[in-house]
Amino acid sequence: MTRKLMFAAALLGGLAMAGAAQAQSAAAAAIAAGTVGEQADGYLGIAGTVSADVRADVESINIKRRAAYTDLAGKRGVTVQDVAAATGCQTLSSRVRQGQAYRIGGGGWQTKGAGPIALPAYCATAGQ
Repeated sequence: MTRKLMFAAALLGGLAMAGAAQAQSAAAAAIAAGTVGEQADGYLGIAGTVSADVRADVESINIKRRAAYTDLAGKRGVTVQDVAAATGCQTLSSRVRQGQAYRIGGGGWQTKGAGPIALPAYCATAGQ
């Protein structure tokens, strides 16, 4: 992955907005149930059948994430996609809990087991 992605990942310490937003949303129950999940691109996705309220919540969270990614990318001179992907790596490795859904790339939805998630190859260098 690019040096810009590595730089963006190193700056993500203060970009923990996703956890707080999820904890207070209708999407939180859907995440716990596995019908909404984290994706490697840094955004939430719909992994099953959800209500219109949950779908709206996911869209709202993703809009807020994109705004935060855009702000950080502009400040650091990297792309929004680099910041989002670096955040996705961090989220998949540290915040997705056992039983929760996640998706890597264009693949299908998976459910996290007891072990770590097999991250995309670019995640190995995202934090360096």
